[in-house]
Amino acid sequence: MKKGWGQTVILVAILVFVLSPFAFSQDELSLLGRAMQELETENTEVAQEIIDQVRLILWNKAPMRVENVVLTESETTSYGAYQERISNFFAPDETIYIYAEPKNYTIYQENGIYHIYFTLDVNLYDPEGNLIATQESFANFRYITYSPVYEVFLDLYFDLDFDPGEYELEVIVQDQLSDKSDSFRVPVRM
Repeated sequence: MKKGWGQTVILVAILVFVLSPFAFSQDELSLLGRAMQELETENTEVAQEIIDQVRLILWNKAPMRVENVVLTESETTSYGAYQERISNFFAPDETIYIYAEPKNYTIYQENGIYHIYFTLDVNLYDPEGNLIATQESFANFRYITYSPVYEVFLDLYFDLDFDPGEYELEVIVQDQLSDKSDSFRVPVRM
């Protein structure tokens, strides 16, 4: 039997997680064992399908987080494709654009359809950390797809009308299909 690089990586991953029993539940270990059996018979397509199942299970179990939060020059139209802004200083009538990537939001499957649904709250703080403005559910993101979607991005924009000074925008991302949430803060100057 010939083992390829991919099989070696899977074998190492399985051994690591078998040796640390708290990392996976029995279901994930069982599925990974089935994937390994499929790889041993060179049935990579079935192995990949099983690994995709494990990915979805782990994605849904992991805590939600928001990564790659950046100020951008303008709206972003696709995942990972943005023009990062160099400064956090904004003119009084200038729009603030923020790009961010939520991870491990719940992907709920029902009858072959996948659902993703989260809402965003926003808070604005002054330099002393005092809350000076808030808006709950200022944005809702709902996706209904025929395949799990792991690359969702937030393209946010704010038009603030406050006195010149330093502020901090806080965005809270709340998963509506579970109790998961995460937040991020971005300092801005006007």
